[in-house]
Amino acid sequence: MTTAHQTAAAGEDYTPGRPAQNDKPRPECRHWIGAERHHCKAVDGVRLYVTGPRCSAHTPAALQGKPEVPPGPGWPIHRQEAT
Repeated sequence: MTTAHQTAAAGEDYTPGRPAQNDKPRPECRHWIGAERHHCKAVDGVRLYVTGPRCSAHTPAALQGKPEVPPGPGWPIHRQEAT
């Protein structure tokens, strides 16, 4: 029989009474559809935004009728470190 101390020492993340790390619930879109009076609850392609988790149909850009911003390098060129 292994104890929590022995399991943690073996490199596994174990907490009694909690589900395993891979058993986390998938995020769902929390956009409120007012005409239908419910949340979207889609689970495919959900990403976290400031307004909460959103599916691709309910991102802030999609709700404004704009295309999604393409992914960029992440750090502006004028912000390079001084050499």
